Amino acid sequence: MRRALLLLVLVAGCGDDAPPPVETTVGRLTARIASSPAQITLLVDGVEVWRTNAGEGKGKDKHEAPHGFAAIGSRATTVEMNFGAFRFTEQKDSEVWRAIGELSEVTVTDTGATFTLLAGGEQVGTGTITLTDHLRIRLEADSTDRIQIATPCPADEHLVGLGGQSFDVDHRGETVPLFVQEDGIGKYDDPDDVYAGLWFLTGRKHSTHTPMPMVVSSKGYGLAVDTNGRAVFALGPEAHPDASRFEAWDQVLDVRVFPGGPAEVVGAMSGWVGRTARPPLSAFAPWVDAIFGSANVRRVAQKLRAEGIPAAAIWTEDWRGGNDSVSGYALKENWRVDRSLYPDLEALAAELHGQGFAFLTYHNTFIDDLADIYAEAIGNGYAIKDRSGQPYSFTGITITGQSKLLDLTNPAAVSWAKGIMAEAIALGSDGWMADFAEWAPTDGVLASGEDALAVHNRYPVDWAKMTKEILAPHPGSLFFLRAAWLHSQPHAQIVWPGDQQTSFEDGDGLPSVIPMSVNLGLAGFPYIGSDIAGYMSMGTVPTTEELFYRWTTFGAFNPVMRTHHGRQARQNWQWEQDAATTAHFRRYARLHMQLAAYLWGCAGMFERDGLPLMRLPALAFPDEDWAWTTLDEYLLGDRLLVAPVQVKGATSREVRIPAGRWYPLLSGAAVMGGAITAQAPMTEIPVFIPEGALLVLYPDGVDTPRAAPQLPAATIAGDAREVWLYSGTAKDPAHATWNDQNGTAGVAQWTWTGRPAGTAPASATFDGAPVTLTSNGEWTAVTVTGDGTLAFAGGGTLTVQRGTNTPTIVRLRH
Repeated sequence: MRRALLLLVLVAGCGDDAPPPVETTVGRLTARIASSPAQITLLVDGVEVWRTNAGEGKGKDKHEAPHGFAAIGSRATTVEMNFGAFRFTEQKDSEVWRAIGELSEVTVTDTGATFTLLAGGEQVGTGTITLTDHLRIRLEADSTDRIQIATPCPADEHLVGLGGQSFDVDHRGETVPLFVQEDGIGKYDDPDDVYAGLWFLTGRKHSTHTPMPMVVSSKGYGLAVDTNGRAVFALGPEAHPDASRFEAWDQVLDVRVFPGGPAEVVGAMSGWVGRTARPPLSAFAPWVDAIFGSANVRRVAQKLRAEGIPAAAIWTEDWRGGNDSVSGYALKENWRVDRSLYPDLEALAAELHGQGFAFLTYHNTFIDDLADIYAEAIGNGYAIKDRSGQPYSFTGITITGQSKLLDLTNPAAVSWAKGIMAEAIALGSDGWMADFAEWAPTDGVLASGEDALAVHNRYPVDWAKMTKEILAPHPGSLFFLRAAWLHSQPHAQIVWPGDQQTSFEDGDGLPSVIPMSVNLGLAGFPYIGSDIAGYMSMGTVPTTEELFYRWTTFGAFNPVMRTHHGRQARQNWQWEQDAATTAHFRRYARLHMQLAAYLWGCAGMFERDGLPLMRLPALAFPDEDWAWTTLDEYLLGDRLLVAPVQVKGATSREVRIPAGRWYPLLSGAAVMGGAITAQAPMTEIPVFIPEGALLVLYPDGVDTPRAAPQLPAATIAGDAREVWLYSGTAKDPAHATWNDQNGTAGVAQWTWTGRPAGTAPASATFDGAPVTLTSNGEWTAVTVTGDGTLAFAGGGTLTVQRGTNTPTIVRLRH
């Protein structure tokens, strides 16, 4: 509903010479615009929720960015690329900022307002305000290299998000440059402008494949800067702790401000930028890598089924070739199948399909000088060019040779590449890892004529869009990528957080995955899973038994559970290492397969509300301060609190429990909110669920959600379910309901009333008829069939309304 446009003249508080501010209202949102000093304030239902700083707010001199309303500035910057890392060298004494301290010609429109930007009394550009469900401020300078806006930054404000950041979730106090690049091999808490040693190999604090100019505040708003240029978010840094700056290396600053609590803001932002379609159910069952040729891939697939390890996908990264090198097992950079390793790829794919596996492969956009498609690609002009008109050449990922990069602004190049990559589908591939997309040179010449630096960040968006378009005609296909920028969201099916080190180190080892995953979730990437158990071993040791065990338990509680052989494929500890490791992997792969039913419902919640599957606890518990800053806990869906052990040698850890009474998911006494110590031997992971909740799962023993015509004895995921009920009364009533397709976003098919905790029920009925209970320690189990009401003696009813006549195993936690 839109209210009539409102224009108010506010006299109180205005100086004699200052024009009065004006207000423009659309629906519940009002923008108040002051001309001198310039300031914009957002109100919701008449209550202020956000504002810019006022006036010029000049820095110490013309070379320092101001912290007033807005500013434009020049750049004196050189950019160097090496191995997909970028070094920015700014000559700050040669850069000049101009503060925009006043507005003129403020004119109310049907959707907001327009105005003119003034710096020192001189017109330097124009501005537009648009009100919908959020505030859009668009400032366009007549001429500039960079443009910014500034806001207050209270000392107690939390500012979370910014994409794949691995050291922090709350970035208050940080200046964060946002530019798509390699994370680095090993990542250190170094300032982003300190390029020490082999700067192009190791990452700095905010180096990431997936930066996102999107932030969520604890003060009731979220903010995004819509640009393809480099962005800088200075969020109350040490030099100016009371102000935040939002800067774009662009001539236009397009700012979106979303009012609301954190969950509402995350939903609104993902609704604006666009949401990816739900992947097939196979995405939520385990994926297992298999390489080294057709015979070994067959062996792995057969062993998985023989060992009772569920899996829905085999992914074969080296289908284009691979060989052992001094740095480990390296992929060849061809684009087509390597017939020496995979002479019968078509038959292999057909066998895997018959056993209930999707078959996944690999692609990237490098045009290596030794690649099978090199002559065709270069001869047709499909690579990005240098300023002399020749293909832009750089040292490639093979290290020893040169490479070029596909020009994704060239429609002919894109069409050609789609055709080559689609050949894999004809051979039996069901999708692939869409790797890289960070290496686009900033000084290249593009077919589109665009400035390469200005659109560098868009390259992964175009790569994701291209991959999606190739696979769109093929239902059930899967793809996963590691690089992204704003507007990748609707195209990126699944994201993995890069090539972690095989270590317990912060920044780039196992502990980096939770911050990256929840930050990406805040930015609208719901489907994510990391390499079990890391990829790179440069500067560290190959995957150890302990690391594999810990990463496996953690991976089981990711939306996507996927193994990776790693660079040291012949030395890394793998699931086949010994009988104990195979049993450990089997246990957690089976648990993840059960969780696929829950994850599927959570996908429906993302589709409606925009809430990711791996969630920062603050989305559900915004009043708990720790929930904004935690780096080692998260919510999986709306009701599982996951707290993996990520410290080498540790067998216990502190867990922060939200207010209320929570049960350990599998076993153990209930705990109350606050800090507790959870015991977790190497085989275990602390996971908690609130009292009174229910958890709808697949029954244990499902092999795959895909048809397996060659394995008639395989158990295929269907309508049968297993539901776990927890005693007590749900503090959040939504935790006691579920819809198979859409979680709490759908009409309840499962409803649990809760029951008094502490004792096992003596009996139960289903639709009035007695049913047989079996009790084992903390749990009581019963099997019922079809719809109806299960009533336990002593209290507690489960109502099932699914419209199916399939069995349900019900397990009650006393």
